[in-house]
Amino acid sequence: MAIKRSSKIDSTFSSSSMTDLVFLLLVFFVLATTLINPNNAVKLTLPSSSSTMGDPSAVSISVISGPEGYTYIFNGNRRNPYTEAEQLATELNTYYDTHLAQSGKPLIVSVHCEKDVTTVDALLSIIDMINDQNKATGEIAPGVQRYKMVLATDKR
Repeated sequence: MAIKRSSKIDSTFSSSSMTDLVFLLLVFFVLATTLINPNNAVKLTLPSSSSTMGDPSAVSISVISGPEGYTYIFNGNRRNPYTEAEQLATELNTYYDTHLAQSGKPLIVSVHCEKDVTTVDALLSIIDMINDQNKATGEIAPGVQRYKMVLATDKR
């Protein structure tokens, strides 16, 4: 006599209700994100200024290569280009004395060069000039650096 069980366990999974749920969530998030205005999400009040003068603790030196050699432009003044990096030392010292000598903050010198192998010589001459000026300042007041340098390689 064989006894058969009449109840079998069904092991299949129906995913049709899961796809409906995912579709409804997708529609909800798409509608919710399009209703958010990014200008109203974060309220920022940006500062404004009517002054044309920039930060006095930062200057720029642009290195331009030409057929006669390199020219150095101090703070965007193209009317008075320099042909030697050592000529910039007096300009840097004058600028520091008039703008930052009282505060004692270091002057940040941003050097802008082209991405070219030939500007390495010009860059090294500026680095040597800034190091010489910092050494001269260190002899007067030990541990004080007048100039800090930042290198930028994109054209401006």
